[in-house]
Amino acid sequence: MTDTLSPPMTGETGRRAPSASKLLPIIGVGVAAAAAILPILVDDFAFNYLMSYMVITCILALTLHLLMGLAGVFSLGQAAMFGTGAYAAVMIIGQAGIDGTLGLILVAVVGAVIGLLMGLVTLRTTDLYLALTTLAFGYIVENLVRNADWLGGPQGITGFDITFAGGYLDEPKLLYWVGLGFLYLLIVIIMSVRRSKVGRALMATRESPIAARSIGIDTRRYKLLAFGIAGAFAAVAGGLYTAYALVVDPSVFGIDLTLSVLAIAIVGGLRSMPGIIVVAIALTYFRNSAETFGASQYVLLIYGLLIVLTLRFLPQGLGGLLTSPRVLEATRLIGDRFRTGGGTR
Repeated sequence: MTDTLSPPMTGETGRRAPSASKLLPIIGVGVAAAAAILPILVDDFAFNYLMSYMVITCILALTLHLLMGLAGVFSLGQAAMFGTGAYAAVMIIGQAGIDGTLGLILVAVVGAVIGLLMGLVTLRTTDLYLALTTLAFGYIVENLVRNADWLGGPQGITGFDITFAGGYLDEPKLLYWVGLGFLYLLIVIIMSVRRSKVGRALMATRESPIAARSIGIDTRRYKLLAFGIAGAFAAVAGGLYTAYALVVDPSVFGIDLTLSVLAIAIVGGLRSMPGIIVVAIALTYFRNSAETFGASQYVLLIYGLLIVLTLRFLPQGLGGLLTSPRVLEATRLIGDRFRTGGGTR
């Protein structure tokens, strides 16, 4: 009877097989290391240029994971944070001449302030009303920028340089590595928050705000913290985007950016970082290909269909599929074979 309850063994020495929960972090570290050396292995300007944009998209999408997946805040205001960061980067780095090593930190501070302001304004509402309020917040910021002559008005700003550590950040490899560093930092912060008292409070708030408040959790304060972190990194993504595009105009606040990031988060799985990253890379590649072949007008239509199909047939997104019992069991079996060097004979 006890044999049926003991953990699975592998190999002739009877070692325990690694569980999926132990194997997945190892895979994650391997993927992160491979991503870091990718520009060295593939020395192609166009490829590295596209990869840098993928990293920027991943950062922005994970801020939505933090707000919606972890804190349970239905936000449509990422474009406001992103656009503010883009303009702040031009002002601080491109025009004031502050190097990006400090400038991007200042951009993050600006983004955190915008995130906190958005939270203070919108957290007085809930659910759909909160989402609409965050969307309206973005429209307000966009119109303020569009009518500000000192920010270039509708035409925006061009003719600036974004520097970083003495180099120019529009160089694809440097942009990729800097963006990857911020992406890894955001992942570490989210993972740390999940395991902390703050993370437990956020998840309790997400599941039942009333129950969370009844046990003394200040739900508003924790949600404001999530808004601040999300705002900081969304602004950094916007700052990196200015180096990628070398132009910034009111379109960075556009609804298409909001819908694109929302599609990535929903299809990837609001509560799954790996799922969101995979989908962010895939949809960025799809969008780039559509623009190359002159079919960019269909991109948002496809994104809309993906959102509808995902909500209908895969509510937990790709991340939910990746963490399903069958997939986890398959991962464990792969770990068994890996540990035994291909299995026993």
